Amino acid sequence: MKINTTMWKTLPVIIASALALSACAAPAPETAADAKRLITIATSNDAPFSFTDADGNLTGIDGEMWLEIAKCNNWDTKVFITDFSTLIPSLTAKKADIIVDAMYITDKRKEVINFTEPWYIQGEGVLVPAASTVKTRDDVKGLVLGAQTGTVFADFIATLGGSETKFFDSQAAIIAAVENGQVDAAFTDAAVLAYSLVQKPNDKVKLVSPYTPFFPGLIGAGVRMEDTDILDGVNTCLAELKTSGKYLEILKKYGLSEDNVSK
Repeated sequence: MKINTTMWKTLPVIIASALALSACAAPAPETAADAKRLITIATSNDAPFSFTDADGNLTGIDGEMWLEIAKCNNWDTKVFITDFSTLIPSLTAKKADIIVDAMYITDKRKEVINFTEPWYIQGEGVLVPAASTVKTRDDVKGLVLGAQTGTVFADFIATLGGSETKFFDSQAAIIAAVENGQVDAAFTDAAVLAYSLVQKPNDKVKLVSPYTPFFPGLIGAGVRMEDTDILDGVNTCLAELKTSGKYLEILKKYGLSEDNVSK
């Protein structure tokens, strides 16, 4: 039998060509530049700022802004939930990379952590029993006053001349304290109160309205002093978000308005 020598000579070339084509068709391996960085955000999980919904998805004013910023930076997000009073200790202990939870930018806090550029402006509200005649801050003198532990309002109520001050761990606890008569007036984030009462109407309490906040505070995200790369990334994408229609859309979705826009 005669062997076709031409076929045997060309077979290696055919195999090599097929291997080359196969290599070209294979997807390129992910490089370090392509990989998403995982950023852990710390939140006390209080609506309407930064909280997880029934399906475990991050939402809220700060939550939705963060998701836009994370997408802009090509970051993945992990949520770490803790009490508001332990947000800063959790950050400095490296349990999280950034605080995303309607935190007021204050000089005292800036001694411990860095803050991003302001995300928006938000002031305090006053919650009182439905039959209360309180209309201004002057009217709370001599009354029992309440606030949430770890917030700027915890220090603020001590300046208002109340007969006693009491502190609570959550917004729900504050509302319950006013409802059951533990306190005569509670000071906390106006947006939180408004959102809470919309979600769960309560005819035993009311928000003082109209009301002019004592300090319409600037809200920002907090990072560790050394994490300048995270700080720069957030600030760059926050600036882009503010020039888009999405920024005001998020504010209005949760009951805020142009008055809450930070420059």
